[in-house]
Amino acid sequence: MNILQKIIATLNKEESRFYKLFASRTNSNKERKDVLLFDYIKRHNEDYDEQYISKKLYKDNKNAFYQLKNRLFKDLNKSMMLQHLPREKDIYILQSVLLSRVYKRKGDVELSFYYLKKAEGKALEIEAFELLAIIYAEIIKFSYDMVSIDVEEYIAKQKENKTKLDQIQEIDQILAAVSYRIKTAQNFSGKNEAVLNVLENAVTEFAKNKDIPKSPKFRFKVYLTISRILLQKHDFHALEEYLLHAYQEFTTEKIFNKTNHEHKLMMLIYLTNCLYKTHKLKKSLEFAEILRKGMDEYGGFLRDKFLFYYYNALVINYSVLDKVEALKILEEARKNPIIKQLPTYTVFIYLNTALVYFDQGKYRMAIKNLSRLLLHDDFVDIGKSFQLKIYLASLIIRYELGDFDTIESRIKYIHRIYKAILVNEDFSRDTQLIDVISKLIYCNNLHQDKKLLAQINTLVAEISDDTADDVDVINYNLWLKSKL
Repeated sequence: MNILQKIIATLNKEESRFYKLFASRTNSNKERKDVLLFDYIKRHNEDYDEQYISKKLYKDNKNAFYQLKNRLFKDLNKSMMLQHLPREKDIYILQSVLLSRVYKRKGDVELSFYYLKKAEGKALEIEAFELLAIIYAEIIKFSYDMVSIDVEEYIAKQKENKTKLDQIQEIDQILAAVSYRIKTAQNFSGKNEAVLNVLENAVTEFAKNKDIPKSPKFRFKVYLTISRILLQKHDFHALEEYLLHAYQEFTTEKIFNKTNHEHKLMMLIYLTNCLYKTHKLKKSLEFAEILRKGMDEYGGFLRDKFLFYYYNALVINYSVLDKVEALKILEEARKNPIIKQLPTYTVFIYLNTALVYFDQGKYRMAIKNLSRLLLHDDFVDIGKSFQLKIYLASLIIRYELGDFDTIESRIKYIHRIYKAILVNEDFSRDTQLIDVISKLIYCNNLHQDKKLLAQINTLVAEISDDTADDVDVINYNLWLKSKL
């Protein structure tokens, strides 16, 4: 796949539409060859035949075709830049710097300086210290041509910005060192204070400015970096130790305030979810209550933003501790106007309700809720891989109901719709499960079918039950073990 194909393959509907509007800005002819080439590559990215489309557009003139490809490539880059310019503040600032240079070459110094001042304002707003270094260097050069510029003021600004930039770079260096050491370390579980020791050693080695480790900004950055790494490593025990230490330390030292209140609430969410993963459900609920109280602080200005996470914390814990209570919470969430507005509302309500009923053995209620989700308009908006997992959960529930005819038709549908996913090695367990279920519905005595038993045992042994809990909607391992 060449670079042009790769670019076109990444474009979503909005980006493709924007390109066509951009391409037609000078000529709206429907037979534009660049648009025809674009459409051909978009439709035939996997089986792209350059010789075929070249002959169709230009017969034997390969040079003209290569020029067309080059124009399409350049126009796509311009289109993407224009479309995403308002969303990328750094690029927006650089655009102002470039415009300043353009007008300086044209001899309009005042207009050129106007764009530099505009860039400075935006860069200060988002604390883009690297860009400010460029902007102040440009302004100081301007002072030779514009007497009205107070050069001493900008020299002072440049020095102050350099100090901040050096500090940010030092923080980034420390974080990079901490990240590397944690990523390359062995599992931290059971090693008291192990993560903290790695952090302390890295800070001692790399922090030239001794005030940096005390900086709240630095400490929040460290907390976010370490939390994400341990989360990626699925080292929930180490993550629990680290988060409990960080939360207690930040609270004792009164680092939390209104400005960083969102960080505090996110830390509490990490804690509730982490304690759930380490099977400390009652403690997880205690932190969920602290989260609820935190959401009401400072006039509750972040309450609506974090309400979903609070309900989710309650549901995951009560789904294990008290399923009746879990259903009550889901019903309360279903009626809540804030939750109703969320794009994840349908999946959250119907899927969790179905899973609680499944755990209770109420399979008809479980499939009723799951079927509502599968038929809902919102279902098509979730990721294909998650859709597949939900469909496989529906096969499991229908197996418990003895609805074998529907299972057969659904398996054919799944193979057709999710063919591209199922051939991927990452989804081999899902492919194996479909095969196992397709055989189970014809199996009268599993214990006599040695081949099927061996296939089930192989599937179950592939990953641990805890890992299966993370990746499956209904845990394949536990369900299959219940059939043995």
